[in-house]
Amino acid sequence: MSNALAHPLVRAYLASVDGEAAVLSDDRRRDLVADLREHIESVLPQGADDAAIQQALDQLGTPREIAAAAIAEEPGVSPLQPENSGRTTLTLGMMVLATPFWVLGIGLVLAVVAAVRIWRSTAWTRRDKRLGTICVLSPLLVIPAAGALFAYAGGLGIAELIGTFLIAMVIPLAGAIRLGRSAARLHPHAA
Repeated sequence: MSNALAHPLVRAYLASVDGEAAVLSDDRRRDLVADLREHIESVLPQGADDAAIQQALDQLGTPREIAAAAIAEEPGVSPLQPENSGRTTLTLGMMVLATPFWVLGIGLVLAVVAAVRIWRSTAWTRRDKRLGTICVLSPLLVIPAAGALFAYAGGLGIAELIGTFLIAMVIPLAGAIRLGRSAARLHPHAA
């Protein structure tokens, strides 16, 4: 391979550093990856083989070590910490189950509690937290919009109401899956 930066090992390494440093601001994270990219380019000759590339990456340290060092240099930034899996499961369950409980009038309460739990968690970045909040509160817009569409299309019976709530559950479910994957990568046994 003529360009070491295009090598799959280097691309995977830089992507891993970027992911591990997710708590940093976008600018700081881009600078960190750019600095690493520049360093890797300077130490690896053109056409370096897999062994030479792996050795150079090993000398830099693991992506987690590099990200931890960069995070430690930033005032007010804490690394992501895994939380109790039961707590995470409860929060994600509340995200999804808030939608069907809108019928009983407690859906909004569940959604707000889930959003607060998301923001208090140490397992997610600000970006994840914003996404989770948008997803958990999306039924506020989706339920009336889908209900109005069904009513406009020919009436709002029980089947249409069920359809409305099923449609409204898609966004919180997708958000819960995304947050669950983000939290799982903090656990050492997670792949």
